[in-house]
Amino acid sequence: MTNYLANNLVFLRERKNINQSEVANSLGLTRSTYANYEIGANQPRADVILKIIGHFNVGFEDLLTKDLSNTKIFENSLVANNEQTTKKNTKIYTKITPQDTFLEATKATTHNYTPQVVTVDNQGHENVVFVPIKARAGYLNGYGDTQFINQLPAYRLPGLNNGTFRLFEVEGLSMYPTLNSGDTVIGKFTENLDSIRDDRIYVIVTKNEGVVVKRCLNRLKTDGKMILKSDNYKDRDLFPTVVISPEDIVEVWYATGFLSRQMRPPAEMYNRLIDLEGKFTLMEDKLRKKG
Repeated sequence: MTNYLANNLVFLRERKNINQSEVANSLGLTRSTYANYEIGANQPRADVILKIIGHFNVGFEDLLTKDLSNTKIFENSLVANNEQTTKKNTKIYTKITPQDTFLEATKATTHNYTPQVVTVDNQGHENVVFVPIKARAGYLNGYGDTQFINQLPAYRLPGLNNGTFRLFEVEGLSMYPTLNSGDTVIGKFTENLDSIRDDRIYVIVTKNEGVVVKRCLNRLKTDGKMILKSDNYKDRDLFPTVVISPEDIVEVWYATGFLSRQMRPPAEMYNRLIDLEGKFTLMEDKLRKKG
């Protein structure tokens, strides 16, 4: 899929007859940082892309995958995004089961529960709330507060239709090399803790640890515990494994994908194992022929 981002940024800026410094100031960036986006030298983070689509009033998918210099495509993008903006400005905030606490829910063996607050537009479609790093500390106290959720950016993103989704910005390198600091995890709300699958990545909102992104081992049925692991084995002493009880868990979001401004390195260890396997097979073949 062709990435039209750099060319589209130039087109949109020139169409508004503004310079790079003006755009950069509006986005909270330096001019050089924004200039690198226009020449394709760097890719903006997910939160910056969200600011860009708001600034230029175009669709998320259109900005990245379509040539907006094409008049028809550009006009269609404006119409579609204006409809979404109208819905966003009139969105309704619905609080779900405000009287139920997670502790009460976990008394049941199935550990079922629902998100405290979701946001929907005037058509009843759920928005995707973005939780940046700077809001993560407040999220622990505000996940059930309609006013707090109201202050977070909310968007409609393509492909996120079946379920309740939330975006969480990653902080730190505990999940490196799988995730880098500043990446954005796309989380799908998990209603049943018993459905958490071993060795998958989840965003866990906990009372004691805060908002963490970890790889999980589900031992609720056998030991009544959830084990949270980090992928960063090189610095494992800095990111120890955490064991938590279900009553400490507030929300769980299954990581269905992520947005990143960094390309991942090749799977070096896997490639080495494949190479060793090939050499070992050849050695076996030579020994067999000699014997």
